[in-house]
Amino acid sequence: MKLRHKIKPNTILAYVLLVLFALNCLASYQSDIFVFKDVDVLISKITTLITTTILLTFYFAQKNRMATVFFTIFLLFFIGDALAVFNLVDISLKLAEAAYLCAYLLIIFVLFGQLKRIKFDGIVSIYLILVLLLNSYFLYVLYGVVKENFVDDLNLGLYIFNGVALIVMCFFAFAVYLNKETSQSITYLLMVFCFVFSDVLKYICDLYVYYWLFELFERMLHLIALYLLYRYVFEHHTASEHKEQKVTLTEYFIPTTAKLKEIRVNL
Repeated sequence: MKLRHKIKPNTILAYVLLVLFALNCLASYQSDIFVFKDVDVLISKITTLITTTILLTFYFAQKNRMATVFFTIFLLFFIGDALAVFNLVDISLKLAEAAYLCAYLLIIFVLFGQLKRIKFDGIVSIYLILVLLLNSYFLYVLYGVVKENFVDDLNLGLYIFNGVALIVMCFFAFAVYLNKETSQSITYLLMVFCFVFSDVLKYICDLYVYYWLFELFERMLHLIALYLLYRYVFEHHTASEHKEQKVTLTEYFIPTTAKLKEIRVNL
């Protein structure tokens, strides 16, 4: 009984996500070990479909409320994943991309709300301009590589709008991080990075060249991004006096305490 009380729900969630990681790796790399045909495809579809449901289940097991905008973002990602998995009609994939686009726009809306309270200095402005230029150039290069593979104008339009949304997300996330440097801003920045690289790998696999490792990383990054979104929302609804405290990237990835900092190490 004591052990049960010591195990936190978020710790259990971490183990569940590790299992999903392992299943995806196994399905992608060793698809021939399964007895039944297409089991590897079924595993990837199931893990994609249940990820958002698992995150919401663990969230509401600990919290009794969630801001409407965040719940809508999770719902849109679930709808997008469901449409992409089942793909019952020809327009399913396009609707999935539209759902992802709407989720990205809501993420931008959340970031924009924080951006209004931020003051930019000279160095930060230069960093942001460089980020915007690099992201725009990268998107343009990717567009030049895959533009011949679009089957219709609707797919092309969704790609362009998704690309613009990803650029704006990166820009806003960097702006918030460079001005705040809090744990939440780092989480948001990492989440945006995962969504961006996940989408880039997805477009490469779908429109340019398929490679199982690219597909695996695309799934993993999408799953990590959803977890980081869960973590951000969880922290957002958790009252803490340290929420706005500045942290470095080292402190973010390797948490410490005041007692640990006081320990002297003699070399």
